[in-house]
Amino acid sequence: MTAGHSAAPFPASAPAASSAATAPLLQVEDLEAGYGPINVLHRLHLTVYPGEIVAIIGANGAGKTTTLMTISGIVKARTGRILFQGRDLVAEKIPAHDIVRLGLAHAPEGRKIFPRLTVRENLDLGAFTRRDPQGVAEDLEKVFTLFPILRQRQHQLGGLLSGGEQQMLAIARALMARPRLLLLDEPSLGLAPQVVVQIFQVIRELNRQGVSVLLVEQNARMALKHAHRGYVLETGRVTLTGTGEELLHDPRVRAAYLGE
Repeated sequence: MTAGHSAAPFPASAPAASSAATAPLLQVEDLEAGYGPINVLHRLHLTVYPGEIVAIIGANGAGKTTTLMTISGIVKARTGRILFQGRDLVAEKIPAHDIVRLGLAHAPEGRKIFPRLTVRENLDLGAFTRRDPQGVAEDLEKVFTLFPILRQRQHQLGGLLSGGEQQMLAIARALMARPRLLLLDEPSLGLAPQVVVQIFQVIRELNRQGVSVLLVEQNARMALKHAHRGYVLETGRVTLTGTGEELLHDPRVRAAYLGE
């Protein structure tokens, strides 16, 4: 159940587990956030344990992207707690660039690569918080092993890549920060079906190598098929949670998000 790559692992992580004996990697409690006078998230709770892939599904406007942007420090939380490896990112007012240094990286919706920079320059910027040149060189080789097309295109401008190649670059750039937790926002958006399969194979391979993943995804079936656990968001609130398998077979999820 991997993509078949043999690159050395990214950071080590425990196998997926959600028992009380395992400390959460990420714990979100009573989170509220929004834009201007409008609250988008309402007392949101979610947890990611080491070694997990956790999916967030929901309709457009449910607050999925806002959730990831608040966790990564781009949107400021109004109330609540975001505990990452035991540190409260909200109470400590940790800025986004320092959150990356703690081991949390975000590949945003729409890829948001730097189109006028080369593939290699985009990847170098992914490692801007690091001061270990040897480690950066090793991780560059790992992402080239995961995404061979990026090695071939490394001197090409990012804006000239196909949509699928840009998504690979966005994920690879986030990986250059050497995260323990990777936030992925709509990695399959706008991609051909065969490219979607390839992206999810890489997500599973990254997870096998030790990277925990919090995934927002419009393709609910694909997300839940690959996730250990999932959350359903409606208007900024968690309305349903369970294992990926449980949610795939839940009649409410099937009717609302799987077209059945």
